Amino acid sequence: MILHPLADGFVGILQSAHAFAAFQIAEHWGNRLTPRPSPRPEVLAAVLLHDAGWDGREVQRLDVQGRPLAFDTLPEDEHEKIWASSVERAAVLGRYPAYLVSHHVSNLAEMGGTERHRAFLVGQEELRERLRSELADDPRYRAALLTETDLVNRAVMRLADALAVHLTRGGENALFPSLPRRGGSVPLSVKPMAERAFRLRPWPLVGQRLDLTTEGRRLPAQRFPNEASLREAWERAPTVRLTWTLLATGTPVD
Repeated sequence: MILHPLADGFVGILQSAHAFAAFQIAEHWGNRLTPRPSPRPEVLAAVLLHDAGWDGREVQRLDVQGRPLAFDTLPEDEHEKIWASSVERAAVLGRYPAYLVSHHVSNLAEMGGTERHRAFLVGQEELRERLRSELADDPRYRAALLTETDLVNRAVMRLADALAVHLTRGGENALFPSLPRRGGSVPLSVKPMAERAFRLRPWPLVGQRLDLTTEGRRLPAQRFPNEASLREAWERAPTVRLTWTLLATGTPVD
């Protein structure tokens, strides 16, 4: 769960709802200077399902302060089950989505420490090698795997996810590395311009503006005495829709 701050509480955004925001970013990815993902349906499927392993696991836990357990405070030893489940869910739609999600969760595991997650990383690498071998024999995927398109697809997943996390957590100035561009990779700058409005530089999307949305539950700023009280409050909480606006250089906020 991601906790989006409000003046009088927060909006709890489930991981798959965050992934829907990432999906909307990926859906509009690419222009004459920023390479587009290909094959597009499989990349979009991978972005939409990259956190599917969280489903059913989020409105169950409290942190030490009595707040819902946020995704970035989950105990490290519980991550691998969620990552593996995300890959399995993606595999239902196809081998290439599973391959991309495997790359994504392996990057997360490496951030958590290669020694801690060594067996998991080895297992995922073996899975990807098998999938890559199979996919390289398929004309639909051969071109992507034999060119830089595969790296572009993985970057789209990484950056769409990072942007969606940044926005749903509240968003401040940020710089994300390695945005693929014609001629090489550059940093992607994110600058807040107004409430839930951000300017991206360089602009990686279609058009000059993107409005994206997702939903969550509005919860009060309080400590929950136990997990049962959290689940009860979640069931009673009103659903709210949040919208963010992404802007190209020179595009007015209003």
